[in-house]
Amino acid sequence: MKALTFIITLILSVACFSQQDTNKVDCKTCRKHPGVIGPAFKIHGVLSYWNGNPSVRIWKVGTKKIYGVSEQRFYKEGYYNLPQWLPTIGFDEEITGDFVLYPFTKEKTGVMPLVCIDTVYNMKVRKRK
Repeated sequence: MKALTFIITLILSVACFSQQDTNKVDCKTCRKHPGVIGPAFKIHGVLSYWNGNPSVRIWKVGTKKIYGVSEQRFYKEGYYNLPQWLPTIGFDEEITGDFVLYPFTKEKTGVMPLVCIDTVYNMKVRKRK
């Protein structure tokens, strides 16, 4: 029975992370992630890729605040920290929009808080300045 459960879990996990066939299995969104420590909050920001960890970062427009989208520390199989429907961008592009984020870590002066992205409204992709 344990072997069957393991095999089913493995098959569902592979299906969750297959970008070609994401319609067959619904992986859980960020809001359901067990590592989330607080309620959602919305910011107007710019998402871009950076060298280092986390490589996906969101700058809150009008401030010096940068949020990191957790890719390793809060990775959990079957959950998306970054929506799969977001356009694929490179280091030379950015996504501007109104992001709904959930926190993984508390706000602390001088430390980049880790978050996951639930959704994005008013999204625009453009070349990075």
